Amino acid sequence: MDTVTCSKCGTPRPPELAQGFERPPCPQCGETSLTISISLNETLSISSYASAELIPGNQSRDWNQRWKLIQDEIPIILQPHTTPMSGDLIHTSLQRLLSFFILSYHLKDALKGAAPGLGLKPSDVESAITNDARLALLADLANLDKHMKLTKAPRSGTVPSIEKISGVDDQASGGWMLSVQIKHGASTLDGLNIAKDAVNAWQQWLKTWGLI
Repeated sequence: MDTVTCSKCGTPRPPELAQGFERPPCPQCGETSLTISISLNETLSISSYASAELIPGNQSRDWNQRWKLIQDEIPIILQPHTTPMSGDLIHTSLQRLLSFFILSYHLKDALKGAAPGLGLKPSDVESAITNDARLALLADLANLDKHMKLTKAPRSGTVPSIEKISGVDDQASGGWMLSVQIKHGASTLDGLNIAKDAVNAWQQWLKTWGLI
């Protein structure tokens, strides 16, 4: 709202005086000049932002959760690429594969920790890795990627090594696939097949122990 006052003494004057040229003197001091005060109405808009949070039911990192992660990850690793693989993508895919080796191998730690409640002994899990060629090779590959070299004798009998990585247009798979040639003794193995074999091996042992 606008207010009109006498410029000299501040006495309120009729607002309509501001519209005319003839201004009667202020009844208090006789001054004819006016002061017009204009008030501005500001509208403050307040936006409220709500955030959502999803809390999964299983908060633990037990063997069940780790086994699920392994099962979820293997299809992604084996998924063909629809476009030719660049050098960067080949290296990124290799790192994902190596990380998968580590993830798969360390299922054994969760199993050993839960062994008493599963009707197992920790040594049962270690024996499975030692006596299953697929898991023994997995153990060596995981430890090589973590430590750059094996600090103990290879569980698979021979230290494996990555000989060549590339992207291959695999018509059977319907796209470009990561190719990782792994030298293991006199054999040259495919890294993706090693990953699949490791999953199959764990699945067989979990069934043998009556856990799945």
